[in-house]
Amino acid sequence: MGFHYNCDILIVGSGPAGISTWLHLNKNSPELAGDTILIEKAVLPRHKLCAGGVGAWSADVLNRLEIDMNIPSLFVSDVVFRYRDKHWTYHSPTRFRMVQRADFDFVLAKAAVSRGMVLHENERYIAAGRERNSLVVVTSRGKYTAKALVGADGSVSMVRRAMMRPHKSCLATTLQVSAPADSEYDPEFARQNIMIDFSPVDAGLQGYTWHCPCLQGETPSMNHGIGHFRFHPQRPRPDMKQIFSRELKARRIDSAPELWSSHPIRWYSDAVPISQPNLLLVGDAAGIEPAFGGGIHMALSYGEIAAAALMRAFRNKDFTFQDYPQAVMTHFMGRHIRDCTRLAQAMYGGNGNPLNLVRQFFTGRFHRPNLLSLLLGRKAAE
Repeated sequence: MGFHYNCDILIVGSGPAGISTWLHLNKNSPELAGDTILIEKAVLPRHKLCAGGVGAWSADVLNRLEIDMNIPSLFVSDVVFRYRDKHWTYHSPTRFRMVQRADFDFVLAKAAVSRGMVLHENERYIAAGRERNSLVVVTSRGKYTAKALVGADGSVSMVRRAMMRPHKSCLATTLQVSAPADSEYDPEFARQNIMIDFSPVDAGLQGYTWHCPCLQGETPSMNHGIGHFRFHPQRPRPDMKQIFSRELKARRIDSAPELWSSHPIRWYSDAVPISQPNLLLVGDAAGIEPAFGGGIHMALSYGEIAAAALMRAFRNKDFTFQDYPQAVMTHFMGRHIRDCTRLAQAMYGGNGNPLNLVRQFFTGRFHRPNLLSLLLGRKAAE
């Protein structure tokens, strides 16, 4: 059945988390990076369903990796949060940019390949089994024997599904559509801001609608979407299609539901494993935060944490990766996930004003809910 390679590490998925893992390995342990292979089921550049927001600490990680992100971008200075008839603006000049994910991922991959990364495109992960202290991974083109497997293949990760027993679902549902920007109904493009609207929380949505300026080629455009995190799964499900249709109608967008795109977002939970012997999950395969759902900055940081865990494993000849979850949670990214998880618990528990909570979060005045508020939130959900 095709070839059979031996390597130290096999990475599945060429998104930001997988490429970041290799780039951090190459920076800190070139010899280990040199015996790492990355497989990708598509051929790059490939379309990726994503609004394409690169924010938070992304630029810091890319600078440390010496990545020149010279691609078409739209820089955004403000995020406007809305709830009912109230607004609050978070101002962060030049810290947020909108890109096309095909461009962003391709630049990362090209940078890694230029530094020596072995990339096998058009190759799907199929299964893996244990053989002594290694894994034998079967793909659509051959086999690999590796000491460590890194699942960087997204929210519905085939690596996770094949290697780990089922656990509770921590998947958010999303709908989105892109359309040319209309200066009358889409003021966000001219103002260079993003609108995050929590008003549908009143209709049972555990999430928000968004309106993000972007470029489709050279065409000024808007990405419109809705996300439901299902943080409190016992609560009734909202009618997402109805809410989203109403949002689009208000913007004079005539788009039939069959033209909408949908993809799940996995959020992190302590109850769901992200590692086992010889295996690590990174990025969306491991889970992001459940308040806002931002993913690219977390994917880049997952790569840094995973690379450090891989280097420890080979140095100590211990491939249990028992320390990996703790490494994730003690990293500043993990602390951010913890903070956002507490925020999601409060915002989507039906017990507080989302706008006030978001304002407190970004101004450093948000604190862990006390026991009474948690009990009240649980009672309200029952």
